Amino acid sequence: MVKRFLCFIILLAVFSLIFLPSSQGAAKGEGLKKNQKGEAIVRLGMLPIIDNLPFWVAQNKGYFQDEGIAAELIYFPSAVERDSAFTAHRIDAAIGDLLAVAALHDAGIKLKAVSVAMGAKAGESRFAVLSAPDSKIRTPEQLKNVEIAVSLNSIIEYSTDRLLQHKGLKSAEIKKVSVPKMPVRLESLLQGTLKAATLPDPLATLAIIKGAHVIADTMNDNVSKTVIIVRENLLADNLPAVKKLIAVYGRAIADINANPSGFNELLAKQARVPLEVLNSTVVKMPLKFSSPQLPSRNDVLDVLAWMKERNLLKKPIKYEDLVAEAVRQ
Repeated sequence: MVKRFLCFIILLAVFSLIFLPSSQGAAKGEGLKKNQKGEAIVRLGMLPIIDNLPFWVAQNKGYFQDEGIAAELIYFPSAVERDSAFTAHRIDAAIGDLLAVAALHDAGIKLKAVSVAMGAKAGESRFAVLSAPDSKIRTPEQLKNVEIAVSLNSIIEYSTDRLLQHKGLKSAEIKKVSVPKMPVRLESLLQGTLKAATLPDPLATLAIIKGAHVIADTMNDNVSKTVIIVRENLLADNLPAVKKLIAVYGRAIADINANPSGFNELLAKQARVPLEVLNSTVVKMPLKFSSPQLPSRNDVLDVLAWMKERNLLKKPIKYEDLVAEAVRQ
């Protein structure tokens, strides 16, 4: 497990070396670039995930321009490539999770969370531990010592542990097997070659529509949170721009919460949410955002404790190392 994590860090370093020559100016702390109008340009690293919906809505509605900042949305197929762009200063901000923030900080890459994206409250989005459609497993008790497919050392594994521990299972009773590619995990679960797996939305809702059984999820236990991440030098050089970015995100959230189904086209196109999920009247995919807020101290410390138990951190990390409390001021 630790060996896989070290490989991830080495891969980040390789990407950094590849991209560093084109980003030396930013590395010197020049902060945000500006366009010909003198407006700051925020380079957002985008993955095809639901959590990015407010940024797509903001772009379509012109909220960035309203706040006086220009946004450049830069797309990445995987979190590894997005994170390597962070290290090479090719992007200024993105949405990720607290484990990624801690891992990057531990590797010497200075980032901070400036707001929770999804998961401030239970039921905003779904991470689910599921059993196969033909399985007789229906309760957490029946999952004792049964292999659950996850992506190791990730928010998926962290959520699996915490969801099942909160249902009464001991750590030693939670068995996991590595299946990092989510589409493979989904298909193996639906075909019954895996007895159980943990998936985030929209694949969790898709699996339920196709007959998988929910053993534990985040609808009533918000252990999984994503956050808006910003480079530390951006915070130091241009805090007002970061506050504007959060304001833009919050304004779009109000639109989404007022009409959640009104953005299905964006979800299908940008987040690749299957139409079978968007059009389902039987199993609704949760979609709700809380107003921008900092991650709680307890949540951050719990993530750090989980990572420390697995020897995923080389040095002590504090809440203040990962969360930008200055955005509140």
